[in-house]
Amino acid sequence: MPVITNKQQLLQHVQNVLRKKFALPGEPAVASRPLLEELIYAICRENTTPAEATAAYERLVKSFFDWNEIRVSTVTEVAEVLQPLPQAGVRARRIIGLLQKVFEERYSFSLDDLQKKGLKQAAKQLSRYKDDVNDFTVAWAVQRFLNGHAIPLDEAALRVLQRLGVIEENIDPERLEAIRGSVEHMVTKARAAEFTELISLLAHEWCTVPAPQCPQCPLRGDCPTGVHTTTGRKPEVRARKPRTEK
Repeated sequence: MPVITNKQQLLQHVQNVLRKKFALPGEPAVASRPLLEELIYAICRENTTPAEATAAYERLVKSFFDWNEIRVSTVTEVAEVLQPLPQAGVRARRIIGLLQKVFEERYSFSLDDLQKKGLKQAAKQLSRYKDDVNDFTVAWAVQRFLNGHAIPLDEAALRVLQRLGVIEENIDPERLEAIRGSVEHMVTKARAAEFTELISLLAHEWCTVPAPQCPQCPLRGDCPTGVHTTTGRKPEVRARKPRTEK
């Protein structure tokens, strides 16, 4: 089967196929948590599945009295609660660091007032919490709390998009924001939250490291990597014309 080369059409097709494979419990919630909590959830969510991140976040909330107790806890104590998330220690250090910076700046644990500053200014202020808040975390907050159009890209999502041929293989970290912007042009705001969830599930289920499970993947005939892995042939490319609205 020829591979679709129109990247926007390809991503629409990918999302439609994955929607049928994974039964999501409705559209992902927007503004379901206060902004600070959404950032903490995003730290749990990066390079994990929705179920894994939600379980870890809920353990975190139930295991400590409040955010201040987490702030003054050790990295080891917080990491033990986050396990079995990968790199639990790194995530714990980021969560504690974020809480500390917010507390030192505000003497509270609320960032919701940033919503009044406008999307660009709010995102800019969140980016100041560097080392603890990265591009994925900010994009997640923009998508889920600030009601803006963003596609959070972690290593898992980048891996999938590279294998699909949507983005280049060698990524300069300095260009991540530009790469994210190009993906956001291909995925509409209305489909963005679901797209984020489905790509994570694809990365976890079939598009794994170090080797993808292409023979089992429902996208093997549409993905250049899938075609090459399952047939040994270079994919036959086909440009699909965008549908015209009636």
